[in-house]
Amino acid sequence: MALIYAVILNTMMPNNRINDLFQKYFDKTATAEERNELMMLINKRHSDKELLDLMEDTYQTYIPERNPFVLGKREKMLQQIQTGIAAANQKKTIITFFRKNGLFKYVAAASILICMGIFAYFLVDNHSTRRQMAKMDFVPGGNKAVLTLSDGSTIVLNGAKNGTLTNQDGIAINKTQEGEIAYDATKSGQAQKGKLAYNTIATPKGGQYQVILADGTKVWLNAASSIVFPTQFRGSERHVEISGEVYFEVAKNKTKPFFVKAGKQTVEVLGTHFNINSYTDEPDIKTTLLEGSVKIQQLNSRYSALLKPGQQAVNRSSGPILVKPADLEQAVAWKYGLFQINDASIETIMRQASRWYDVEVEYQGKIPQRKFSGKIKRNVKASEFLQMLTYFNVRFSMEGRKIIVKN
Repeated sequence: MALIYAVILNTMMPNNRINDLFQKYFDKTATAEERNELMMLINKRHSDKELLDLMEDTYQTYIPERNPFVLGKREKMLQQIQTGIAAANQKKTIITFFRKNGLFKYVAAASILICMGIFAYFLVDNHSTRRQMAKMDFVPGGNKAVLTLSDGSTIVLNGAKNGTLTNQDGIAINKTQEGEIAYDATKSGQAQKGKLAYNTIATPKGGQYQVILADGTKVWLNAASSIVFPTQFRGSERHVEISGEVYFEVAKNKTKPFFVKAGKQTVEVLGTHFNINSYTDEPDIKTTLLEGSVKIQQLNSRYSALLKPGQQAVNRSSGPILVKPADLEQAVAWKYGLFQINDASIETIMRQASRWYDVEVEYQGKIPQRKFSGKIKRNVKASEFLQMLTYFNVRFSMEGRKIIVKN
């Protein structure tokens, strides 16, 4: 923003003038004089970075209420715009020629307006696509889950009132004001001995939930996920089993390690923060470590791996476990209410959409092989989520509870 203000101040214009000119240019209401004025303001820029800041700011302020999409990197934004310029391959030659002849600024400004024309197409002409998708829309997910008790009875958690829901073997099961489920032995006296009672919390598609286990371990469940756990932890070990995607903040206890079974692997920890993505429709199980240390053991195999903070283990269908640097922000974005994708395929993105909006996905024609990057809030409707991808020339339609992807 500071760079944009510098451009404005250098031309002694009001602070909102350049935004007004961009708005008119994108709305196709700018006069010839206003287009020339805009070109002069563009010529005042001092670097490509300044241009990127300028265009990103315009992108963010043009239709902020209806366009929540934010690109992850400015360079990717400019790259996407430049791919639409037919003479992109000749750009360096043209710029070199005009730089030598002292005309670089004018050619650069004209090229920028070409970029802006493409930019305006994405921002303005796609409104019709947005309107079409808005006619049939899907709402985002929310806090939804079902608690299954050891006797097989169930409690729909999103419909339950705050307070104590029930007791299991001396453990009070409470729904807090924050909407999470907490297992608390202190409110029901001493936990009973005998056979352990196991509970299950499962989220549907379009659901998420949080639970605090009896030892104080905090658990976040993403959509279409579940956790099976004892109402209290006895003995020398703590064991739970999950499916789908779950984030853990394990309560520290050096004398009682914590084990998580997820598909074909177990994760052993003492006290740490980590995320496991073990959806059956994903090609790999991914374990991402944020804090502490974990050991991953592939079931019925000799393969294992030790993770340090900032690393991710990729457990494939066969072979050793791959350990690589993790994109921590992307791995746990769902926990903070975001879709975040970095160089992801359309199939990867649509699997997330399918789980969060509780819809089926169908592909018509050749599946786009491009990679996508960006982030968007998870509280938007499906039409707004899909609008993120229409900027990259991917088309969609909605029928019933289905999203159809068209190339």
